[in-house]
Amino acid sequence: MGSNSSRIGDLPKNEYLKKLSGTESVSENDPFWNQLLSFSFPAPTSSTELKLLEEATISVCRSLAGLWTVFTLGGVGSKAAAAPEVSSPLANQSLLLLLILANLTDAADAPNPYRQAIVSFKNTQDSSPFPSSIPHAFQINFNSLYMALCEQQTSDQATLLLYTLLHQNSNIRTYMLARTDMENLVLPILEILYHVEERNSHHVYMALIVLLILTEDDGFNRSIHEVMLKNITWYSERVLTEISLGSLLILVVIRTIQYNMTRTRDKYLHTNCLAALANMSAQFRSLHQYAAQRIISLFSLLSKKHNKVLEQATQSLRGSLSSNDVPLPDYVITFFSSRLLQAGAELSVERVLEIIKQGVVALPKDRLKKFPELKFKYVEEEQPEEFFIPYVWSLVYNSAVGLYWNPQDIQLFTMDSD
Repeated sequence: MGSNSSRIGDLPKNEYLKKLSGTESVSENDPFWNQLLSFSFPAPTSSTELKLLEEATISVCRSLAGLWTVFTLGGVGSKAAAAPEVSSPLANQSLLLLLILANLTDAADAPNPYRQAIVSFKNTQDSSPFPSSIPHAFQINFNSLYMALCEQQTSDQATLLLYTLLHQNSNIRTYMLARTDMENLVLPILEILYHVEERNSHHVYMALIVLLILTEDDGFNRSIHEVMLKNITWYSERVLTEISLGSLLILVVIRTIQYNMTRTRDKYLHTNCLAALANMSAQFRSLHQYAAQRIISLFSLLSKKHNKVLEQATQSLRGSLSSNDVPLPDYVITFFSSRLLQAGAELSVERVLEIIKQGVVALPKDRLKKFPELKFKYVEEEQPEEFFIPYVWSLVYNSAVGLYWNPQDIQLFTMDSD
């Protein structure tokens, strides 16, 4: 095996590969198989060589994908669905295969080795030894992986891979959170959420959970307010000539909440959006005027929606307190209201802001209680495979190039789950 060597450029003309991907049958005892396996070629060591390999094998891969159309779940269908346009069919098929393998359930006596590898792989620049307890260890160039993920977030499978890596591989998560160009990753995620009407629910979930995982880190929540963006063309509600990444993130998450409240009414989506906002809230800095306005509008909307519940809770709280124990929100509101009344009726916005700033300094701190900082952490459900396995196979059904599955025999997921 491997006794004959081929150059990458010769692969499109290799007679054995042509026969492998052809339409003629080859018996299992045919010498062809030994001759095919005797060929080898140098493994690519750079992105340029990888591109050459992909270009050299694209015709063979397409032919092989075409052969799969005869292996549907229930036999050959009457008409194959139109294959989606993908810039790199080989990379797309490989990613789908990786996601399938990573989401296989553990065996009774051994964990899924593919998931173990995804959880533990490291950067090529990391020279520290792997623990002996990790049997399926490998290294990959994190910078190349990061750049590829930034470029491919328009596809479900790329966002699902990003979620998997951020959630399960601490090496990747640490590396990404240390990047100084996080806007290259966050902006495509925000664009997915912004066009929520055009995306399937699973893709929106994955994008939102990626944001939730990122907002668990205080460093991320601080740094996004230091990154200034100009001319966000896909944001159509208002012209944003200059805005921080943090303010834009707030705007998009609030828009997703409001869309969910009026359209889908999905409790899971609602909870995760609010959790992401809560995680960021302690680090809000120099918010864009429009972002601050939308926060107030959201609070007003939520207050009106749950006003009766709030009133009942307040009355119950007041009934259990003595006359000296004034609830803190009432105390603070009363304090500032009295100072504003003393200043007169005709007040400009600037004057009100000045009075509030002076009041903050004068407010008695002994009457205040510091509430614990709100922090929410994403946790998978007890049986995540019930969501992810059907999701991955629905992606294979809808996104795999050249594969046709008889829709009448699909039982793992519903046909409207794309």
